[in-house]
Amino acid sequence: MEQNKYLGIYVASDKTTAVLISKASGKIEIVDSFSVRPEAQEQSGASQTPPQPSPQQQPQAQVPKFSFSQMAAKIAAVCTEKQFVFSDVAVAIDCRLYRQQKLHSEFQDYKQIAQTIKFDAEEALAVDAAQSAIAFEIVGKQTSGSDVAAFAAGADVITEIIKSLQSNKLDPVTVEPDSICLRRVIDDMAKDSIIAVVSQTRCFMVCPAASDGKAIVRSFLTSPLQNKTTLFAGQIIRTMSATNAGGKTVAIKVYDTTNTLDINTIKEQTEMTTEQLDIAQKISLPAAGNLRQDCEFLEIIIAAGAAGVLTGKTDKVDFRADFMPYQGRKIVIEKTAKIAGISLLVLFLVLGVILQMRYHSISRDISKLNAKFKSEYTIAMPGSKFPKTQEAVRKLTSEINRIKDVKSGMLSVSGADSIEAKLTYLFEALNSVPKNIDINVDKITVTTKAMTITGSTNLGGHLQLFGAFDKHTKLQRGASNYEPKDGRDNFRLTIELRQGAK
Repeated sequence: MEQNKYLGIYVASDKTTAVLISKASGKIEIVDSFSVRPEAQEQSGASQTPPQPSPQQQPQAQVPKFSFSQMAAKIAAVCTEKQFVFSDVAVAIDCRLYRQQKLHSEFQDYKQIAQTIKFDAEEALAVDAAQSAIAFEIVGKQTSGSDVAAFAAGADVITEIIKSLQSNKLDPVTVEPDSICLRRVIDDMAKDSIIAVVSQTRCFMVCPAASDGKAIVRSFLTSPLQNKTTLFAGQIIRTMSATNAGGKTVAIKVYDTTNTLDINTIKEQTEMTTEQLDIAQKISLPAAGNLRQDCEFLEIIIAAGAAGVLTGKTDKVDFRADFMPYQGRKIVIEKTAKIAGISLLVLFLVLGVILQMRYHSISRDISKLNAKFKSEYTIAMPGSKFPKTQEAVRKLTSEINRIKDVKSGMLSVSGADSIEAKLTYLFEALNSVPKNIDINVDKITVTTKAMTITGSTNLGGHLQLFGAFDKHTKLQRGASNYEPKDGRDNFRLTIELRQGAK
């Protein structure tokens, strides 16, 4: 998807115009455009629509049967042929396909107005609210409520457009009136001025906005043979009177795609400054020589204005909002989340199965090892009941150490402490005494519990002797004493085996 390109589609009963736009530095760039018509279009009757009878109320065109599926398929085919790449689609519908009326609501809150607008529009626009798609915007606020511009289109028409585009993978984010899309392009150029936009078949007026509202847009139909100058001069005066815009309007700006308006005549009849509108400040249009066959500047501008709602934060007047809300992004997100959720579920299930199999495999191996260990423990330790595994390991380790001591001669085979082992430990301790200590051993007595040594050392030597037995890992010193006599330390020392040294 091209993230900075969008497709705008302008739908009329006789022709559909599509433009590919991008937006940079606040200006809409027309990348490409084209128009398509129904195959059975009666060209002679398509452009001969009579002008509307009322300056405020826009009549719906008397189209016997609106069908858009063929047009949607053609648009999709041309987009594919031209290799259009875009992120989203927006639609504008022709003023002949909806009704517009300014009405008053007793509420000022947008949500409250949205809840009651269908009932207000049903009376003001003489439509069946149940069979209509209603869109609105607040154009001004008063202490008694709000002034609202309401738009009503047939539910069947909007449904046909949306479903036809959806079936061709062009699901539109918004479906708006053409007058709103045109205003989006030129809105900030209408400050303190009435902007008049003229084409061969339709005309628009953008009136200055109140301080707390939006510019009101009027649309009305005309024919190629009608005198646009006379028509506009009269409509401008009526518009100023109907919208109370006289005190805040200082100029008239005209964008004429027919090149038939006489600006000087309008200036004389309205007694207001009149000048050409430089729309190039807001949108880059193709040169007249590069304009594709059957495309009109006004239709391109409106289609670009429809796509402009996708380029950033902007107000919109959307027929889909309450009638058939756009679900495109939501569906994509939900589908992505669902796929991700299913993938994670499958991953966790597979991981769970693998871990479960691994757990059972390890459990079987542990059970086999425990059974083997228990049987071999019984053989190694006859007559001994199998304790806990850790205790069994400790006892086997102790038994292994005892066997090593037996093999080395330190212990008797029966397990009792041998005299050889005790004497070995004793002489290890005596030999560790420093050589400068003169030791005379008078007597060594060995019993099953302890050994007793009597003798003498040079003065102070008994401390080194006692320390040697204290440091020995197998022996521990019991009762001991010494007595200095005749220049020597006479000692009596009791030695026992350390606990756990057997």
